[in-house]
Amino acid sequence: MQKLETALQLQERIRTALETVEREFRPLSDEQLNWKPDTKRWSITQNLQHLNLAERFYIRNLQKKVDDLGLIQTNPTDQTLESSLFGRFMRYLIDPNTKMKIPTVPFLQPRNELDARDVMKQFVELQQLLHDLLDKATYINWNQEKVMTLFGNWIKIPVGDAFLMLVAHTERHINQALHVKQEAAGIRPK
Repeated sequence: MQKLETALQLQERIRTALETVEREFRPLSDEQLNWKPDTKRWSITQNLQHLNLAERFYIRNLQKKVDDLGLIQTNPTDQTLESSLFGRFMRYLIDPNTKMKIPTVPFLQPRNELDARDVMKQFVELQQLLHDLLDKATYINWNQEKVMTLFGNWIKIPVGDAFLMLVAHTERHINQALHVKQEAAGIRPK
């Protein structure tokens, strides 16, 4: 995988996620957005809020890496991406196609009472920020530069793994939210 091509692919996947939210969730009422299939599962709004909580942490750390660069360059540098063992493991766990259920750490658990429109607005803003950050991040080394994970400063992953993980995590929870929408409409999800 090459960095510049991967950045473009990730931006396209972010655009697709934003289009899905706009098309599938924006027309729904607040009641529909906050409906839960059962007490152990999240509503559409809770899925989006979980993404907001997790991605705010990573985006802030990625933004710091870009800001620390401090140089104005005219051409981004390409490189072959190398993934860390922990980065690959994290990406596997949150991949949209992984059937494994992963418990959410308590500080990423969304509350029950949420303002659906505010959560959606924050989601869109964070995704747009991530999209724009991918342009600037092509100037840094995605293999050497590392960001801390939600597991603490002692576990860091390469920037490339972080970007790949964030977009896959978004896709995973958008899919979960789509399943909730289908269940609310009485359609059995696949």
